[in-house]
Amino acid sequence: GGLAAAAVAAIPLLRTPRFARLLDTRSGTTFFRLQLWRSSWMMFEDHPWLGVGPDNFLYQYRGRYILPAAWQEPDLSHPHNVFLDYGCRLGLGGLAAALWLQVGFWRQALPLRRLVDADRRALALGMMGGMVDFLAHGLVDASYFVIDLAFVFFLALAVVQWLALKRSEADELKV
Repeated sequence: GGLAAAAVAAIPLLRTPRFARLLDTRSGTTFFRLQLWRSSWMMFEDHPWLGVGPDNFLYQYRGRYILPAAWQEPDLSHPHNVFLDYGCRLGLGGLAAALWLQVGFWRQALPLRRLVDADRRALALGMMGGMVDFLAHGLVDASYFVIDLAFVFFLALAVVQWLALKRSEADELKV
């Protein structure tokens, strides 16, 4: 229901120039992002096993993979997509590690939504919301390979692990 209400409320915004440009695939930021994703996919195809290495995306992109149509944006340092970012930088192993971390996080986090302690439940829900934001933001921009984002990512993993550990300790005390 909330999503439907948000969609209806957004209809007037679609007529503004800013939002209209977001849907234009022939110019502007959406055009460059699509070109960047195509270039990133070519980079990943050329380096599937180990990637190009951490912090080497920019040099590979502007030196070899930038498409002629995207010549105005040669200084992009990441692919603006979490999956392409892990794949291009770290290869299939890095992409598998990222997926493994996500599976581990959600396996630990989802049961925490039923915690009895309201403060810990709120903390767990906040960490889950932060991870959803991490993934959603990562679909169109940087998600992990920036120091502050990596710190917050692993902080969320640690907090969820701590909450799960405290929950299992509480369960042991009840027995």
